[in-house]
Amino acid sequence: MNVKKFEARTMKEALEMVKIQLGPDAVILSAKEITKGFGLGGAKSIEITAAYSENILRQKQAVQSRLPDSDKSRFDQLSAKLQKQTMQKAIEQKLSRSQISVPRTQVSSLRKSPTPTTGAYTYSSAPASITGSQRKYIDIGNETISSPESFQSNVEQQLAMAQPLTQQAQKSWNSMEVQSLKSEIDQLKEIMGQFKQNMQQTHFAQNSMPQNFVQSHPGADLGVNYSLSSQYSKLLQKGLLPEVAADILVQAQNQIDPTKINQSQYLETWIAKYILNSVPVVSGGFEQFHLFFGTSGSGKTSSMIKLASQLVLQNKKRVALISTDTVKVGADQQMKIFSEILNLPFISIRTPSDWNKIIPHLNQVDHVLVDFASLSLRSNDEIHYLQKMMPPVFESLRSHLVLSAKSKDQDISETIQKYDALQITDLIVTSLDEATQFGSIYNMVRKHDKPLFGFGIGPKVPEDFERATAERVVDLLFQLTQNTKQQDGVL
Repeated sequence: MNVKKFEARTMKEALEMVKIQLGPDAVILSAKEITKGFGLGGAKSIEITAAYSENILRQKQAVQSRLPDSDKSRFDQLSAKLQKQTMQKAIEQKLSRSQISVPRTQVSSLRKSPTPTTGAYTYSSAPASITGSQRKYIDIGNETISSPESFQSNVEQQLAMAQPLTQQAQKSWNSMEVQSLKSEIDQLKEIMGQFKQNMQQTHFAQNSMPQNFVQSHPGADLGVNYSLSSQYSKLLQKGLLPEVAADILVQAQNQIDPTKINQSQYLETWIAKYILNSVPVVSGGFEQFHLFFGTSGSGKTSSMIKLASQLVLQNKKRVALISTDTVKVGADQQMKIFSEILNLPFISIRTPSDWNKIIPHLNQVDHVLVDFASLSLRSNDEIHYLQKMMPPVFESLRSHLVLSAKSKDQDISETIQKYDALQITDLIVTSLDEATQFGSIYNMVRKHDKPLFGFGIGPKVPEDFERATAERVVDLLFQLTQNTKQQDGVL
């Protein structure tokens, strides 16, 4: 028993395709409407899953191969029932001729010449031997059909002319037919049994369905139901990783009422709410020490300056700036210029011992913002360098890892894993004004369980830095508003 899918514009066309290609004994397993659109016009289509017997299909092909080209299409247009009767009678007659001695009077009556009024079949008198397992189907000889205009009436006449089989031939035919049907039924039971078992394990399980039974759709290998495959593709277009998008939709399958899950507006609202509730953000951020880490080009230093400006200008806090970057030439000079503009104290740390000299004087300020060298941490030496340059304090300290929204998910994931050695507490995401997709923001918090601290949304100081909120992430993903900047993000 084999399984095959067909797709057509209407149910009638789909059923016609099944009958023509699989034969009259094909069994319809399922039929459903596809809403994604058929062809360039985008119209809906019908998809049919049918099971068929290879043996019956070959018998049909054998019958067709003996017909003139002009009659093959007419044979296909007959009903499935009439096709099956024609095939069965042709095989019965061949079996009768090859295994049973037929009186010459019967043979001569079958070989009468066709006339325009009757249009009967003309059979070859040469017998064909049947060798059991050596033949998968029975050869029916060299039939020809006259009068193509009355093909259906010819079939009816042929059925009427068929001579009854003797008891021995009928018994032989019945035995062959029963064994074939038993084999096909057993195969079909096995397929349906496996399908039922999979459905019992989970309501929407499709991961372990027979590959021949279910055609793959987007997200099928991750447990996403067919009805949600279009929503799965939409989440991927927003930049979400396949495993993250699939996890959201699997949760939807398990939690949403089946009568509502196919309502696109209801489903999208549920997904937005799910993301809103699953985005961790830093609600406080009032620690004294704020350490800024990141790779080159991530926007680390600019994020630090923007935050310092907000603390001073909007929150009226006393802030000190410190640079520990001894790797990049002129890094501390750049920071010194910003500190002069903001009229803030600035200190450059060259060695770990310098911390012991300045920490007693830092009690006079509310916040200390520390800039570290931009390193990719490709070696343990770079990790050890940053670790030894960190301030010797363990309370009231927050470590920010600054990442660009334009970076690839794989690069972001590798950076977070490397900087975990520095006990990163949260993430700052920059370049929101330059990114085209924002799924990476949700990917990083889901995969690495790191809360979001802030967003860099442009080059302006201090306006283009905002504190992270879950609402902002949902807004970026679903483009709920056209405004890409918020002006009220402060500590």
